[in-house]
Amino acid sequence: MSDEVRRARQELIRVGLLGDVRTDGVVPDLIVRSWRRSIGNSADGARPAERFAEIDTDSILCRAADPVLDRWQSHLADTGASLFLSDRAGAIVARRAGDSAARRRLDEVHAAEGFDYSEDSIGTNGLGTSMVEKRALFIAGSQHYNDALATLACAAAPVCTPSGSVIGSISLGGPIETANALMLSLTREIGQQIEERLRSSARPQDLALAMSFTRFTNSQRPTVVMDSESILANTPGLPYIGVTSHVMLWELLNSHDWAVSNTLRLQPDDTMVEVMARRVMDGPRVHFVLHFADLDLAPGRTVDSSRQFRRGADVVALQSKPMRAVLVVVGPGGSGRATIAESLRRASTTEHEVEHVLVGEGVDVAWTRVRELLGSGTDVLLRRAENIAATDGDRLAELLAEHEAASTAGERTSTLLVTADRDRCAAGVRAHLDVIGCAAEAQPLVATPERIPGLVRQALERIDPGGRHTMSPAALQSFVQWNWPGNMTELVQTLTALIKQVPSSVIERKHLPMHLQQAPPRRHLTLLEAAEREAIIKALDAASGNKSEAAELLGMGRTTLYRRLRQLGLDAGENSL
Repeated sequence: MSDEVRRARQELIRVGLLGDVRTDGVVPDLIVRSWRRSIGNSADGARPAERFAEIDTDSILCRAADPVLDRWQSHLADTGASLFLSDRAGAIVARRAGDSAARRRLDEVHAAEGFDYSEDSIGTNGLGTSMVEKRALFIAGSQHYNDALATLACAAAPVCTPSGSVIGSISLGGPIETANALMLSLTREIGQQIEERLRSSARPQDLALAMSFTRFTNSQRPTVVMDSESILANTPGLPYIGVTSHVMLWELLNSHDWAVSNTLRLQPDDTMVEVMARRVMDGPRVHFVLHFADLDLAPGRTVDSSRQFRRGADVVALQSKPMRAVLVVVGPGGSGRATIAESLRRASTTEHEVEHVLVGEGVDVAWTRVRELLGSGTDVLLRRAENIAATDGDRLAELLAEHEAASTAGERTSTLLVTADRDRCAAGVRAHLDVIGCAAEAQPLVATPERIPGLVRQALERIDPGGRHTMSPAALQSFVQWNWPGNMTELVQTLTALIKQVPSSVIERKHLPMHLQQAPPRRHLTLLEAAEREAIIKALDAASGNKSEAAELLGMGRTTLYRRLRQLGLDAGENSL
């Protein structure tokens, strides 16, 4: 390589990133871009690679590449060329050198297993730069940023997973005097053979997700591809997906009637995000492609007990109003009214303490105590107003009028929150609450499964304040699938029992009561599917959970049984989400 290239690199280092160095016709733009990144990363330009770490020789990449590297090593034995494989971090994980002289020469520049050849570490080089540029390239002599590599030339190409993400790189290198243009073609071919082995080793369902990810994603639009077990997301899509949103999105999408259209528009409450979902039938099981878009904040934003996804008009939104002196949350008992009221209170700018006042059946309300708390600046949550006696209707009206008047006059800044089952309230009590108006309506959990992850999280915070227990995604999915006839009371009792019974820190699906483990999927089952599901449950019970014996009792293959268990929501494995 001519000294002209070396002088151009040294001049760029001298003038810095803001300086201007003419390299037209001397150095390819790709190399100049890499030099600039190397300068910005303070890469070492003189000494051989010094970063070293233990490597995983049993990784997916190594298992796919080893047979390919062995085969090509024999083909290239007499050429003096060597093969290198790096992982996505730039560490060399495999090397194939033709003879002992070549190995000694490579050892001198630390081009060996375990050494870091990322662009961040030693600057422009084939293994590292090909991953950054995401393309095959040829680098020779002084085009390398590190002077220790100036006598070498290499062709390199990134190695990608079926989804298109870079998992490593492959390089064919040797002395600069033996380099030729054919090296680049050979490197591409070797990389493609490794990628083909990666594809062939992938599970069919994973490959289907990867193909959809490649087809529907781009670098700018937030995109997620998901099934019940896996998520693939591009970088813009990562902030939009997590354990809770995965659980709820899967339930919403899997239970939706797709007969009319293969696309669905979703919008999560109290967020500025819209989701366009597409159902994909390619592959062994259904999966979904999601595109996310930010929306402008609209007035009257709905508020829920947690940020969850809803299917637009398919569910009842909570119509919250600006923070007022009195807020009323209605709904059946146990539907999470108090939790929603707390969410409304937290959504305001108030920093007041809150006192819960529970109205019991046949028990007088501590009206004086409520007045004192509100007057002292403490928020009051008056729960179960349906238990207020008809004879106390006027006392409720006096409290409401007095507090609103004091708040309007600026004498109070506290808030009175009331929860009530409107249908069970005495006529006079209902009339007074109707004058105030409904701030939010809590639906039974069976009608609003999207609230369950948030309610579980909040209940765990109360039951397990030390945060000793968390819930696995699969267990959370079972909670979402159950219809909760006892609403919040049943949910809290279930969590309380689990906290006491489960010795480990993670509550898994296997720890749940059997009725939760076997909760049917929320999508509508046909009569045949419902009958098949019931038969499988009975066979599993008869076989004490042994799937092989259950398959024999049912007269089906074990593989078929495993597939039907997944499809009918009976798979108790933790990898079901």
